[in-house]
Amino acid sequence: MENQGNEWWTGYSGDPFDNTSYGLCENCKRRAIDRSEDPKSVYCKQCREELNRQKKRKVVCIAGTLALIVFLVAGVSFFVFMKKSKVEDTQDIQTVQNTSDLGEDQNMEDSLAEDGYILTEMNELLSALEEDPEDISTAFKLTDLAMQYAYYDYAAYAINQYIAEKDISDKQYRRLNRYVNELNIYYDTCDLNDETINQIYEDIGEDGDPYEIMDEYCRIMAEYLGNSDYDQALLYYCIGSMTADDETRINYLKECIAINPYYFNAQAQIATNCRRQGDLEQARQILEEVYAVNKEDYSILRSYATLELVEGNLEKGLDYATRAYEMYEEGDYVIDTYIIALAANGRADEAKELAKEYEAEDYLFDEDLYDFLDGKMTLEDYYVGE
Repeated sequence: MENQGNEWWTGYSGDPFDNTSYGLCENCKRRAIDRSEDPKSVYCKQCREELNRQKKRKVVCIAGTLALIVFLVAGVSFFVFMKKSKVEDTQDIQTVQNTSDLGEDQNMEDSLAEDGYILTEMNELLSALEEDPEDISTAFKLTDLAMQYAYYDYAAYAINQYIAEKDISDKQYRRLNRYVNELNIYYDTCDLNDETINQIYEDIGEDGDPYEIMDEYCRIMAEYLGNSDYDQALLYYCIGSMTADDETRINYLKECIAINPYYFNAQAQIATNCRRQGDLEQARQILEEVYAVNKEDYSILRSYATLELVEGNLEKGLDYATRAYEMYEEGDYVIDTYIIALAANGRADEAKELAKEYEAEDYLFDEDLYDFLDGKMTLEDYYVGE
């Protein structure tokens, strides 16, 4: 089965001590339990060591990745603008051209973004700004689009690079103030995440019990829920990503998208959870709705790929998996899904060769992935069930 308990963004699924077969490792169900280091252990030696590595890697990953909801465009340096500046720092922006109306700036009719190609449109706007850095209208189009769909690093870059210190209208100025406030709150929450992780490492140690680290992280971050100085959607997302209980994790993610439905990774996680529980209809409904909004988010593409594969739509599954791989192969379990999709479509040799290339770079695959490649496991075994 897919590594359902160890994706860094999903927390852990269920109670790891439920349904333990007497004498057999809870994880692999094949080897004998090893209690040489812990009399309460439910894992064999190999699985215990592997799970410990993955748990630690998960905790480390969140510090570096939660600050970015989406991957950044290659070759573009994004800067945190006006950090801690609040509204006062925007007052150096001159407010002239009062007759300008922003209606034309916000006209997104017939845009690529409305068809679900948000990243493509933002990148085209960036290219246009590189050609003409003085084009305020295009700079605001990019900023509006980025803020609407929660691509905050694009917005910060556009404001810092192409709007700050330019002559803009009063109406643009007011909107810019609002964006600056929202971005400061977002980046302050990113800082809170980093500071919390660092503090926990100081108190518990990087080699401490992963469950204790996760619990302490969630406890600290939960204290800021309801505090308007912090981005509430991001808080719920962070806490959900580090919550061990599966039901609680999903509830946090639902709270996140209730506040901001454009947290696409949270949407993908919820759909993936439905698929794991066997509710393929609900998983498809979620993915169809969010895919209509964004056809370029790797986590949505990856989740869609697994759903199509398990439902027997192998070519579609490979198409989604390929697009996710080409878009962001470093994404969590993107390469695993691509390899499974290749093998499911009769390209097992290619899949195995690709797995070897990643193994050579110390990438850790599930044991179940190898079982699938060897024909010992079906797609349903791999993608559905606890």
